[in-house]
Amino acid sequence: MSGEIRLDFEQLPTVAPSYFRAVANFGSGLSQGETIPDIVARLNDLEVRAENLARYRKVCGFPRADTLPVTYPHVLAFPMHMAVLTHKRFPLKLLGLIHVRNEITQRRAIRVDEPLDLIVSVGGHREVSKGIEFDLVTRVNDASGATIWEETGVMLSRGKSGGSSKRKEMPELGFSAQEEASWQVPADIGRRYAAAAGDYNPIHLSAWSAKLFGFPRAIATGMWMKARAAAALEPHIDVDAYSLSVAFKKPVFLPSTVLFKEGAVDNGLDFALTSRSGDIHHLTGEVRYL
Repeated sequence: MSGEIRLDFEQLPTVAPSYFRAVANFGSGLSQGETIPDIVARLNDLEVRAENLARYRKVCGFPRADTLPVTYPHVLAFPMHMAVLTHKRFPLKLLGLIHVRNEITQRRAIRVDEPLDLIVSVGGHREVSKGIEFDLVTRVNDASGATIWEETGVMLSRGKSGGSSKRKEMPELGFSAQEEASWQVPADIGRRYAAAAGDYNPIHLSAWSAKLFGFPRAIATGMWMKARAAAALEPHIDVDAYSLSVAFKKPVFLPSTVLFKEGAVDNGLDFALTSRSGDIHHLTGEVRYL
């Protein structure tokens, strides 16, 4: 691709330097007629470390198995996400980006012992009412070169006029919840997830670090909520090929008690994470069989 910026790794990059760059980079934003350049990072023959996988399974609720949790490749690629989003040519400030939607497509189950090729890319943007959206795309290829897993994370960079006041209405699920479970989300879940996934965003770690970014308390990591939902749904999914999509709605402040709701629909499942009263939707999502 013409003008593509390539980052080729022989091993996963260290995350700490990316955090230092994120803190130091205030982001110049996009000028008129400018867009996010094409930045592509690649790593071949990555092997899963058993101890890291075990830690992730425990914090997210996945049982032991000989295949990876559907959300785990996101964690494998996270250091590459950070390298891309803190590259000197990436024009937006990483701290302050909001993960608004995430879709994973798994074309087959991934064995824990198979080497994987990872490709992470960004490029281009869309102007939306709240600012600028762009896609952070991750692909996992097997030894034959076939793409067996793909993720699109939709990220939002708020504009100056991004806030708008809307009349509050009781949100509707849009599906009939057939099962419901109460989750206790502890105050330390952000730190526990960070230790397993390497995601040390300060808004998830403690009340004092979250307050530096305008939050009254720490909030649960969005990808922990998605992984925890995936673990709860796993016993009801009897296929290997499916998509798992979520929209991140309202933050879960720590600690909290929330309700997980799910219901079967044609060719899949719908689910949501809500407040106990149901008047706040933290996450909504769907599973669709391929």
